[in-house]
Amino acid sequence: MGFTTRWCWRAIPVVLLCGGLLAQASGGKSQVKVLVYNNARVPDSVLDHGGREAARIFHAVGITLAWMDCSHKSWGDRCRVSSDRNQFVLHIVPSGKTSSDLVFGEAFLSDQGVGKYADIFYERIDEAHQQIGAGLPELLGAVAAHELGHLLMGRNAHTWIGLMAPIWRTESLRLAGMGNLYFTNQQQLRMKARLQEDGNRVTVARRRGEID
Repeated sequence: MGFTTRWCWRAIPVVLLCGGLLAQASGGKSQVKVLVYNNARVPDSVLDHGGREAARIFHAVGITLAWMDCSHKSWGDRCRVSSDRNQFVLHIVPSGKTSSDLVFGEAFLSDQGVGKYADIFYERIDEAHQQIGAGLPELLGAVAAHELGHLLMGRNAHTWIGLMAPIWRTESLRLAGMGNLYFTNQQQLRMKARLQEDGNRVTVARRRGEID
């Protein structure tokens, strides 16, 4: 299994839909919000379970993940894309335009390593599920967590073990399908440091009256 990270200067165009489900892990003070757009028409049961799986993976490192299915209409303005650096947009698309069929997702980052948008390729995830018998929602959640990891950590986020490995071979896919693929301790520290830095920036801005 492979992943790519694209470096880009331009903003990625987004089609805003509406709202839907929240899958949120409790505990921990760090929080990220993910606006999910189900352009691949993933069954609701798979998408909901995948969101809970992604939230569980982040909960294991002390980060609360709010997963909002913006393909429905129940979230309204809460699915509006904002300038909040801890809000991300995840498109689930049928297939990717990458050269290799082994690529299951793509995060879009600037040269400074900052990004807000990622795609995951549902047909490729489903194919891996069928070939090795790994749980489909678990694979979906693990791929989503991998791409969000890129958005949180920026450049040089890949490691050769764990969830952020650039290529998931059969054993890693099976572990992901069983819900046993996680971030490393070093990746946990990187993500929480980034979230803490952003939290401090917001606190200072509020004290200065720059934001509400």
